[in-house]
Amino acid sequence: MKRTTGLRRALAAAVTTAASLATLLTAAPTASADASRCPQGSFCVFQYAQFGGQMKIISSSQSTLGVWDNTISSYINRSDKWAVAHTDAGYSGNSSIQIDPRQEYGNDDLGWHGYEGELDNKISSIRLGSTSWEADYGYGWMDWTSMDHPRPAGLPAVSRFGDMNNDGIADLLERADDGKLWLLNGRHDAEWRTKGLLIGGGWNAMTQLVRHGDHNGDGTEDVYARDRSGVLWLYPGTGRGGLKPRLKVGGGWNSMREIEAAGDLTGDGRRDLLARDTAGVLWTYPGTGRGGFGARKKVGGGWNAMNALAAPGDMNGDGRSDLVARDGSRTLWLYPGNGRGTFGSRVRMPYAWPSNEPVLATGDVTGDGRPDLMRTIQGQLYVYPGTGRGGVSGPEANMGWDNAPRVLVF
Repeated sequence: MKRTTGLRRALAAAVTTAASLATLLTAAPTASADASRCPQGSFCVFQYAQFGGQMKIISSSQSTLGVWDNTISSYINRSDKWAVAHTDAGYSGNSSIQIDPRQEYGNDDLGWHGYEGELDNKISSIRLGSTSWEADYGYGWMDWTSMDHPRPAGLPAVSRFGDMNNDGIADLLERADDGKLWLLNGRHDAEWRTKGLLIGGGWNAMTQLVRHGDHNGDGTEDVYARDRSGVLWLYPGTGRGGLKPRLKVGGGWNSMREIEAAGDLTGDGRRDLLARDTAGVLWTYPGTGRGGFGARKKVGGGWNAMNALAAPGDMNGDGRSDLVARDGSRTLWLYPGNGRGTFGSRVRMPYAWPSNEPVLATGDVTGDGRPDLMRTIQGQLYVYPGTGRGGVSGPEANMGWDNAPRVLVF
């Protein structure tokens, strides 16, 4: 994918103009115009069109290009990195181009392909990243702030979730496109920027990731993850935003189309799990309070009519954990918990909820003690504040959103 824009994103103006990383521009002698002279695993730029003239290998971000400033006419990216080339130093300017990784072929000349001369011999900085987001902004996490609103003290157990570091402010976990897992702690600095905490890499090996408070009884929020072989793992939280070594819950979970940590559904004070199997049957797995689960209980069939489940906590103020589900007509339904592992009659919620957008529920985001919902609209995350009576009020913009295919926020 290649694209140019006048000012590529509104948030780009807020990105810090970082000092140049260690320069690793390796020169190669003038050679015949052949893209294959760019080594496998490298991102190369060329002096002339069609890979002609001098060649440079760029292996780190360059806020300035020195003698190569305004001299690049073609490129090929045979590396695993994303790249964004800008017309001004410091990753700025009125035009830029995003360059996908692992290009093996193609005549990527800046003098044509519809660029109309705005990029040929006009590149002054290049930033690399392991994701398109990182190449755009210079950091690997989404810039989440939960409005810095602390939750009220003394919330009931049904409302105590969505806070991995126990600071009283809602946070998010983000699996980035490269498989790195980030804690987005919801706090901002004086310039309204946030800093993600890297939990670790390799999380693209997991097909489901969910959380909903403390499942093992140590007072900190935990994470469940299902791997590709169908094994479900518990990752106990540290209470500081990180995760302890994982514990195996059991195998066979690939029979489930969707898994959702859902709070205490059975009324015994322990947090439970919901799972919808491939036949559309919804099951409650009662938590043991030690991270595992007891014998499952059937909630009912027909749940394949729903394309998303989310567990918001107590949406209607009756003290029980509830469920929301979105159907194929973009309608969101509230299923009030009955405290016995199943649900009462559903209630339609306001607004349309597009089927290609996530529905997020991490409890109280706005600091009023009531659980909220979130969804994306045109590349930005919005909060729908809960009313405490089973509904939500109008959306409030919250952060830019990474639309890369393997991104998961929960």
